[in-house]
Amino acid sequence: MLKRIAFLFVFSGILLHPTFAQKQGQAKVDSLLSVLKKAKEDTNKVVILNNLSDEYETMGEYVKENNFGKEGLALAQKLQFKKGEAKCYINIGNLYWYQSNYNKALENYLSSLKINEEIGNKKGIAYGYLCIGDIYLTQGNFNKALENNLLAINTNKEIGDKKGIAESYNDRATIYLSQGNYDRALECELIAQNIAKEMGIKLIVANSYNIIGDIYSAKGDYSKAIINYQSALQSAKELGNKNIMAATYFFIGNLLVKQNKNKESREYFEKALTHSREIGSKELLKNIYGIYSELDAVQNNYKSAYNNYKLYVIYRDSISNSESARKTMQTQMQFDFDKKQVADSIKSGEEKKVISAKLQQEKTISYTLYGGVVLLLVFGGFMFNRFKVTQKQKNIIELKEKETVKQKNIIEEKQREILDSIEYALRIQTAILPPHKIIKQYLENSFILYKPKDIVAGDFYWIETVNDLVLFAACDCTGHGVPGAMVSVVCHNALNRAVREFGLTQPAAILDKTAAIVIENFSKSEEDIKDGMDISLCSLNIKTMELQWAGANNPFWIMRSTQLLEETKADKQPIGMNEDSTPFTNHTFTLNSGDTLYLFTDGFADQFGGDTGEKKLTRKRFKEVLQYIQNKSMDEQGVALDKFINEYRKEVEQIDDILVMGVRV
Repeated sequence: MLKRIAFLFVFSGILLHPTFAQKQGQAKVDSLLSVLKKAKEDTNKVVILNNLSDEYETMGEYVKENNFGKEGLALAQKLQFKKGEAKCYINIGNLYWYQSNYNKALENYLSSLKINEEIGNKKGIAYGYLCIGDIYLTQGNFNKALENNLLAINTNKEIGDKKGIAESYNDRATIYLSQGNYDRALECELIAQNIAKEMGIKLIVANSYNIIGDIYSAKGDYSKAIINYQSALQSAKELGNKNIMAATYFFIGNLLVKQNKNKESREYFEKALTHSREIGSKELLKNIYGIYSELDAVQNNYKSAYNNYKLYVIYRDSISNSESARKTMQTQMQFDFDKKQVADSIKSGEEKKVISAKLQQEKTISYTLYGGVVLLLVFGGFMFNRFKVTQKQKNIIELKEKETVKQKNIIEEKQREILDSIEYALRIQTAILPPHKIIKQYLENSFILYKPKDIVAGDFYWIETVNDLVLFAACDCTGHGVPGAMVSVVCHNALNRAVREFGLTQPAAILDKTAAIVIENFSKSEEDIKDGMDISLCSLNIKTMELQWAGANNPFWIMRSTQLLEETKADKQPIGMNEDSTPFTNHTFTLNSGDTLYLFTDGFADQFGGDTGEKKLTRKRFKEVLQYIQNKSMDEQGVALDKFINEYRKEVEQIDDILVMGVRV
């Protein structure tokens, strides 16, 4: 969503000129306006009006967006066109959001959500939750923001809306960023950006670059921050979106201030100011004038600092929409500023100049003395009042500190209980994993690279022996962490039963039976559980060197002694609930001495890293790494893969469990 911009904290930029994308956007508008003139008073006209609102929002033309949004709402209500009415409420809510009128925005979002729930419009419901989450984020209610965001993600996943999923993760990253949870924020934003790039959604891509830039800025990595802000500007240029331009210019200016480059920052703030006036963004105007006031004060330019501070207060109070609060804060502003000016002028030895300037402004000595006495009395009154306020604030702070300590102790106790539970879950999961000495006993030349994302994992490895056969597998259950670990216990038990209870040794037959057992277990629940497992399963006859293999979603690789890597694709279905299930395919191979087998889950190839921290490793690169390390022993290969993935990820958080098994015959 374009609205994400208001919560970012730093940016980058150069002044962008009109582009082909701007003309293309205007061409769409012109085309829609032409169709509108000929449209009848029916539901199709409501759709056209909503499309015009969307286009003007993308172009940052919010006044026009408002006009068409309200016209569309009136017509939709007249026609009782519920879906169109819900979309109109969203467009109008977005407009209020940009104007920082969050109460009116929430009112319209809730109206949209209510209608979409009545008519069962899942896509509209998801977007409604997304918008409501934004309001809670604005108010600093992170728990409510995350709660509504999760509802949006789940609804979008339910209907397979990739764009909606990207927007939802974009929002979730912003929430985590606001909380200071930078690793989770980056993880969510990379998910959003990859989906947006894949689908060519430049608006989300531009917004995503800004958020990633802000994450790096908050972490103090200004070089990566500026790279992402420049990318945001490039995308904004292609879109012709003034809102993103204004925000990104502000971000780069703020980033320069962080680096004490105050003079250079002015250029970018001026560009941000120009665009902010055009789009009427009170939030950005408030922030720009606030920073201007601080920069002027640092340079002892008090008059300009005061004027900019007044503008800051005007926009701040305009956002809060409270007249009494505005008057109170203006009085406080005057007092705080006067007190600072007197203190700074005394410190700098300018007191005589200040007095001299005042004397020259007065008509007579008597009026000057009288004014001085009155000023001292007023100043004394302010100081006394300020003292009382300070004492009151001190008492409030002390009470809050005590309450904070109490809450901190409660949270720490809950964390200990949760960690104890997870540690116990780890002991259970560790118990189902075969010990390395057992693996080495039957597969001497082998390695296992096992790196759970969290304490416990959804990935697990499995081994069983039947006469001359060694059965071994790399398994990836739905999710990771505690949920993934719980599913892994169910799937591990199903594999054991397929072999031990039903006496199966052919990989395809084992997978068929395992799937049936898993489905049977989950069908006992009243909930619609769609969890399951991807797997790569081998059966190796250690005497005849015959290998049989079957896979669910995860492929199988053989590196022949001739240095030729052969890939066998898996059946495109999981172990678990699946509408189009078919029997699994069994594959047979004759191995030669020196051949190397690789079983793995998708975690290794899906990791992000590289020079920018945003590049996905991919299976192609994974193959190249395996070919490069073929001259090493199997133990050395495991160490090399571990070192490679750590260096590739650098500081990027691991996004999934990692499991790679290698066996040389």
